[in-house]
Amino acid sequence: MQNPGKWGIKGAVLQNVLMKRYTSMKVGGPVSYLIYPLNEGDLLNTIGVLQNEHIKYRFVGNATNIIVNDKGLGEAVVRITRMRSSQHKKVKDGALVDVSGGVSLKGFIKDNAQKGLAGLERLYWIPGTVGGGIKMNAGSFGASISDVLEKVRIVDNNGKITPLAKKDISFDYRTSPVKPSECIVSATFYLKNRDKKEIAADMDYVYTERRKRHPMEYPSSGSIFKSVNGESAWQFVEKAGLRGFRIGDACVSEKHTNFIVNAGHATAQDIKMLIDTIKKEVFEKIGVLLSEEVELWGFDE
Repeated sequence: MQNPGKWGIKGAVLQNVLMKRYTSMKVGGPVSYLIYPLNEGDLLNTIGVLQNEHIKYRFVGNATNIIVNDKGLGEAVVRITRMRSSQHKKVKDGALVDVSGGVSLKGFIKDNAQKGLAGLERLYWIPGTVGGGIKMNAGSFGASISDVLEKVRIVDNNGKITPLAKKDISFDYRTSPVKPSECIVSATFYLKNRDKKEIAADMDYVYTERRKRHPMEYPSSGSIFKSVNGESAWQFVEKAGLRGFRIGDACVSEKHTNFIVNAGHATAQDIKMLIDTIKKEVFEKIGVLLSEEVELWGFDE
């Protein structure tokens, strides 16, 4: 489509933008369109337009666990971070909180903590959006986002919104049945009343531990590999002798060996090669096959 202004999309429509500006790893080539819908109606209209124009598309939140190929994608990326609403309904012992999928998870946790609502504080400082967190069943310090989830509303690639109760969703370790072609429009959480000072103390502990353990001073995409049979992936990378190993400016973190950091001007290809090398070395030396927690976009070849 030559004139996106005629599409009737209320939010921003950007053309030929480099994804390295938007991904937390700071790598990635151009996408045909980056679209920011303003609300649900605008999102559904966007999907309809892209289908009518036969343009492939993907959904993204804060792009914190995505590596986009340097060549880019001849597709549209629909970013839902401007859809930001939340509502609280008091119930016994706490509140039911409805929140848009595009809301920052960190900000959402902080906002609820200030209201004395607990249940997500051990996930504090996980980057990304609420929707992205649910999609990968984000977790830390023994808690997962699905623990306090009540229901979600998902839009599929036909532009149909489907409500699903948590009991109808099969969550597992760092996975959910939400497909790449689907987007979590909103979610409802049951959060319990708790003393604000106690919540703040837990959040401070989590943040301090993250600072200690994670290389927050460099661009990264968080944990690269999933745990294997309950054992953290960093142990296998460590045993394979890969701490500090690098390809170009893509480097296995000295601080945490399940992080790959961009130590300067890494390319997506550097990172992909490093991921492949780690998997090969770990399998050959230890006999463990690692699988990615991050999403690799445009590397299908």
